[in-house]
Order: sequence, then C-alpha cells, then structure tokens
Amino acid sequence: MIGETRIIMDQTLQTGGSCLLFQAIASNDCTAVRELLQREVIDPYVRGSLGETILHYAVLHGCKETVKVILDCVQSIIDEPMVSDMYKGETALHIAILKQDLDIVRLLLENGADVSNSRATCTCIVPGNVCLCYFGEYPLSFAACTGNEEITKLLIVKYGAPVTAQDSLGNTVLHTLVLQQNKAMACHMYDLILDLVPLKDSQCAEHLENNDGFTPLKLAANEGNIEMFSYLVKRQKKVYWTIGTISYSIYDLTNIDTWMTQKSVLDIITSSQKPQVRKLVDVTPVKELLSQKWKSFGYKSFLVWMLSYVAYMVIFTTVTLFRPLKPLPPGEGDNITVMKQKDIFESYESTEDFARLAGEIITIFGAIFILVSEIPLIIKLGPKKYIGNASTGGPFSLLMVGYSLLIFLAAILRALGHEGEAIPLSLALIIGWCNSIYFARGFKMLGQFSIMIQKIIFSDLLCWFCLVFIIIIGFSSAFYVMYQILPPEANPFPNDFSMTLYSSIEMMMGLTDLQIPQDTSFPLFYIAYSVYMIFVYLLLLNMLIAMMENTYWRVAQERQELWKIQVAATILLIERRAPRFLKVRTGIPGSSLGLDDEKWYIGVEEILDENMAEGMKVSMYKKSKLCWDKIRRNISLIISMNDSLEITVL
Repeated sequence: MIGETRIIMDQTLQTGGSCLLFQAIASNDCTAVRELLQREVIDPYVRGSLGETILHYAVLHGCKETVKVILDCVQSIIDEPMVSDMYKGETALHIAILKQDLDIVRLLLENGADVSNSRATCTCIVPGNVCLCYFGEYPLSFAACTGNEEITKLLIVKYGAPVTAQDSLGNTVLHTLVLQQNKAMACHMYDLILDLVPLKDSQCAEHLENNDGFTPLKLAANEGNIEMFSYLVKRQKKVYWTIGTISYSIYDLTNIDTWMTQKSVLDIITSSQKPQVRKLVDVTPVKELLSQKWKSFGYKSFLVWMLSYVAYMVIFTTVTLFRPLKPLPPGEGDNITVMKQKDIFESYESTEDFARLAGEIITIFGAIFILVSEIPLIIKLGPKKYIGNASTGGPFSLLMVGYSLLIFLAAILRALGHEGEAIPLSLALIIGWCNSIYFARGFKMLGQFSIMIQKIIFSDLLCWFCLVFIIIIGFSSAFYVMYQILPPEANPFPNDFSMTLYSSIEMMMGLTDLQIPQDTSFPLFYIAYSVYMIFVYLLLLNMLIAMMENTYWRVAQERQELWKIQVAATILLIERRAPRFLKVRTGIPGSSLGLDDEKWYIGVEEILDENMAEGMKVSMYKKSKLCWDKIRRNISLIISMNDSLEITVL
C-alpha cells in the first residue's frame, strides 16, 4: 500500500513538479525547494514560459536564501542563459545586476558566475525594432549602465571583468556608456571604470573601435552627444601651465584630426546629416583645430584653387566662343543658320587656330584631372554617399563629373566633324560656370548665400517641379488635342506638341496668354485655360514662394553653423587632395612637449573663472624677484577687456 502511494506521488511530482517548484520559489519556501530538488523525478533545469531557469526565477523574486539552496543543489545552473528571443542570453547575474541586488550579485560571483563570457543577446536590449534600452551584453556593461558603483567595482577589482570585452556590435562598456541617455551618470561611470583599471588597459579600451570603426570618442561625435564628447576630450586634456585665470592646455588630436585616418571626428562632423552633430564644430578643440588649419594652409590653398578654376573656365569659354566655324556657301541652308562647323582638317590651319588648340588641350586635360580625382571617390564611397558627403563637395562634385563627360563628348564630336558639338559645349559652359558657386563657401557672406540656394533647390524646387511637370504635361496634351480640331489657318501650333508644351510653361510663368482664335465657338478652350491658370499660376507658384520663404527662415537660423561645416569640409577636401609633399600636419608633436612621440597635440589658451583658478596650481617656476601677482593681474585685465573677441576666424 505504501509503495503504491509513493508511485502515485512520484507520478504527480513528475507531471506537476515543475509548477510546484516555481511556486515554492515564488513563496521563498527554502525547505520545499530543497526537498523538491532532491527528488530524482524533478528536472532542476526545467524552464518557464520565457525560457528562464529556476535560478532566474529566484533572482527575479529577490529570494537570496532560495538562491543559496538552488546553488547548493544545482551548482552547474549558475551560468545557464534564458532561451527566449526576448531575453536570450541573460544569466542570473544579468538579472541580479539589473535589480541592483548587491547581496545576490555577490552570492552569484562567489559561486563562480562567469563575468567574461556571459552575453545577453536578447532583442529587448540589443539595438533593433523591439529594443527597449541598450545596456550592452556583458555583466559589466549592465552594471555600468545602471550606474551602480559598488557592483561595478566588485566586477572589475575583485573578479577581473574585462573592460575591453566587445559585444556583437563591437562595443565595449565604454561605447555602451556613450549611448546612454543619462549623460551625467554615463560620464561618472566612465571615469570610475577607467580609474579602476591599469593605465595600459584604460588606454587600450579608449582606442578600441566597434564594428562601425568608432572609438568611444568618435561614437560620441557620431551621435551628436556634446556633453559626452566634451567630457571625453577634457579627459585627454593636459594643463601645460596656468597663470592666474589664464590656462594653456594641450588636447590630444588622436581620433580628432584627419591625419592618416579616413574616419576622424572631423570627417564625422562634415559628413553627418544630424543637426546636433554639426554643433560640435564650436566645441574645443575642434574649433581651434579648424581655425589653425584654415589659417595655416586652408585659406591660401582655397584662393589658389578658386583662381585656377576661374582661369580654366575663362580659357574654356574663350575657345568655345571662337570654335571653328565658316560661312555657309550661297544657296545653302536657310535664313537662320549662317555658319556651319568646319571639318577637322580645316579647324587647325592658322596661328589663331593653334592658339585655340592650346586652350582646347588645357580644357581636355582639366576634364581628365577632374575625372581622375573624382572617380576613385565614387567607387570607394558609392554614388549615394558620394553625393551626400560634404567633405567631397556634395552635388558640386557630381556636376563636375558631368562637366568632364560633356567635354569628352564634345571632343569626340569635333574629331568626327559632327555639328552637334554645340549641345555638349553649351551644357558644359552652364555647368562649369554654375559650379563656381562652390567657391562662395570660402567667404562668409557669399557662403551663407550659397547655402540658401542649395537648400531651396534640393528641398523645395525639386519636389515642386515633379508635381508641376505632371500637371503641365496633362494640360499641354489637352491644349494640343483641342488645337487639332481647329482649321489649319486658325491653329497656332499645327502638329507641334513641343511648342504647345513650351507655351504652357510660358503661361505658368505669366509670360504669355493662350493663343485662342477669336472666332472659335468652342468653350472648352476658355474653361481649360481658366482652370490651368488658377491651379498652376495662382496656386502652385504661390505655394512655391511660401515653401521657399519657410526654407529661408529655417536655414537663416542655422546658416552660420552650416557655413562653418562647409568651411570644415573644404579644409578636409584640400587636405586630402593635396600632394603628400605639400601636406603639413597641424598641431604640436608630442616629442616637443615631452609626451608620447606618436601623438600630436593642439594648444589652447583658456580663461578660467576665479574659483577654478584658485583650485589650480601654477605650474611654472616662480622667481622671488619677479612680481608674479602683478603680472597675473595685468594679464587677467587684458584678457577680460578682450573677452568678447573671437578665438577663431570661422
């Protein structure tokens, strides 16, 4: 009888034991949990509806004593991860850290919880469509992002959690902190972590790149996180000397300058479309670095480039205006065309022809140079990034590629003696001279004006033109059909749809009226004309004006910032395309400062407030015979008088 009862109990436990086990854990009944785990019919690795183990469940309920019992009975369960997609990879240690339960965290670590290889790859904390927050994947990242100093210290100091461990996105704990919303907490934890590890490890962690090629500093720039970026830059700052309220600090240019790298902070700033990223152009030391580059070589190189381009376009225009033409023989042609193209052999006979030939050779070589400099960038970046990248010139560079192709087409047609060379030459003249607007960015007033033009063209005119083009095609077709029913002597455009289309465009601009015969009794002419003028001339044109006005005021508020970005992009463009022997690195080599020989720095004079100045020691040798207090007061007075002056020309 007793044996039958035991069999029935075992069968009951086998079928419903897991539910009893989870219930016992939820009620923190340690005795029941221990007894159930000692039963052979109970599977200690049973999982709940979310893929959690009994250890996850116990930690989630904060049952420290129950956690002890489970670890005593099933030690190997400690690093078992959850298996559901929502919480995949989370171990009990991850949950304890999220709950910030220091006692359970310490208990798990004492029992051998893995801090180096446990990775939470669940969809709720890894960037994606269902991501709720991003805390990285490792326990250390979880502790840092929750802002718990004690757990962070415990993981690093006692259990050696690696600060250089990278998750599936290549992010370390430092990258993860950069992405947090609480900027003050992130900066504090960043500082704490690097203070807890040796200098060598901290330097290694700060220079590790994620899968996108970003160090923590670059990631802060890419996200437009000004607070974090300023904090990281100031961490690398070294105060070289201070006198009173004047301080001379040197900033590390590693990852900021473009020297020997294709993804620096300057590249990120000039190529980003985020408004908050553009604000970094006014942050120290980016502001000072760009100022020095512009003063030392940027402005001079820009002027040489601009004058060379204008001279090139003058040569091209001259050889086009004096291209080889000859009068038509009597009796040929009509009364409109009075000149025709010379063949290739007649084009180069006189001294003037050979002078023109020299200009044509210069024009062709200029087009070749443009293609040689632009095609590799198009292949490397791709057409989309190439057009949208301000550091490559944006749409202006694409226009110059089109200009070069038109020059080659005109040269081929000239060699073949084809009269159609006038078309590519005309288009090339328009594109070439319009591209001169690019050089307006080197001057403050003109640069802001060119920004307005670009924004209006690419944001308003393109969209408006697409809509108007469809409407004009529709009405032009209707007008053409109505003209077809008129007698030939009353039809102003017999069998000529192109002239009808052109007249519709003129009517849209208010330059002409619809040519309707006075004696027609067909009222649809007047109805269609009235609807067209109200819809296109009155409504759409005024809509365009309103759109342009809105764009103007929107851009006017940030035109100064946008102009600085354009200047920065121009500096990078000049720097990248200059021959190696002409390149000069900006800044101060570390060897001359007694610092790292491989690094370069930039010096910045800063004015401190009185409280900060009192807290800093003067790092200069004091001489007893010099009245240092008086010198400091005089320098401080001079600085305060000129406090309103700009440090940079940008």
